Amino acid sequence: MSAVTPTTRIPFLNLPEQHQALRQEIQDAIHPLLDGARFVGGETVTTFEQKFGAAHDCDHTVGLKSGTAALFLAMQALDIGPGDEVIVPAFTFIATAAPVMLLGATPIFVDVDPVFACIDPNAVEDAITEKTKLIVAVHLYGHPAAIDELVSLGNRHNLPVLEDCAQSHLSTWNGKKTGSFGVAGTFSFYPSKNLGAAGDAGAMTCSDEAFAQKVRQLSNHGRTGRYDHAFVGWNERLDALQAAVLTVKLGHLEAWTEERRTAAERYNRLLSNVTPFGSSLVLPTEHPDARHVYHLYVIRHPERERLHTALADAGIDTGTHYPTTLPAQSAFAEVPKRHSLPQAEAWAQECLALPLFPGITEEQQTYVAKVLGEL
Repeated sequence: MSAVTPTTRIPFLNLPEQHQALRQEIQDAIHPLLDGARFVGGETVTTFEQKFGAAHDCDHTVGLKSGTAALFLAMQALDIGPGDEVIVPAFTFIATAAPVMLLGATPIFVDVDPVFACIDPNAVEDAITEKTKLIVAVHLYGHPAAIDELVSLGNRHNLPVLEDCAQSHLSTWNGKKTGSFGVAGTFSFYPSKNLGAAGDAGAMTCSDEAFAQKVRQLSNHGRTGRYDHAFVGWNERLDALQAAVLTVKLGHLEAWTEERRTAAERYNRLLSNVTPFGSSLVLPTEHPDARHVYHLYVIRHPERERLHTALADAGIDTGTHYPTTLPAQSAFAEVPKRHSLPQAEAWAQECLALPLFPGITEEQQTYVAKVLGEL
């Protein structure tokens, strides 16, 4: 590789630039809350819930403290507990499976598909037993899982499907938004997400009013009145300051999503014939029935660590999502390993996420491709 010296570092994500452009809008949204000391619940939270639900084709949205809280409370509302089995993909973030364990149930890890890294419906069907109570579909990296097939499979076995949409804001399958197919959808608004808060936040979407009400009560100490509690719940409400920030950002989400898609298409062109260290890159693709929102632009290469090091030396930030499967984590050491996971293990060994964010420039992407092309 010839020496290349970048004029500036290329970040993996550029939130400071995004927030600078929105500074006045965000200040205008939060100042009334500060002036009126309206921090918990209220009209600001309700407004965000309504707008987010409308944007995702869902009748009901419950704002929550995090995506993890959304997963936990949705599972609790489905009465997941000891003796139950929940089918989850082996290749995802720990938050997908952790609530299963916390509720006393057993996560059953299954393989993912080789193209999109999403849960494999065939592997799901093979894993169903009389103890199975739930299927969790993760729309990984911003690409939908085969959600209609999974819901159909669930219906045949009388099993609900919970959608983990932490990375799939505005993603669609056959024109319908993720989060609107299963019994519920759970969303994360962690700052790095396509729609990110100024801290932790999340939401659950669904079409059933009673289910939404149960999750809302679970998130608010089981409350039915100011000092009336139908059951013991938690404190997992979305606060008004985060809702205000999210409402501002939601107004820009579609434009940001199109910028991500444009940047991904540019990478695909620039990297199509690149062969670092003598091996071709496997580039992300989009199913004809899907709208990929590219939360992450993830390539695959047999020498992932060498790529990471070389790009870092050239001033280019990258990410590894994820370097290990969940069954290989110490947290799940006692969970039975029933199924082989060749695709999940291959993804964990080879995946590398390149810088991609709204506002990334053609010059920056060309430089990334140049560095990769010279390896």
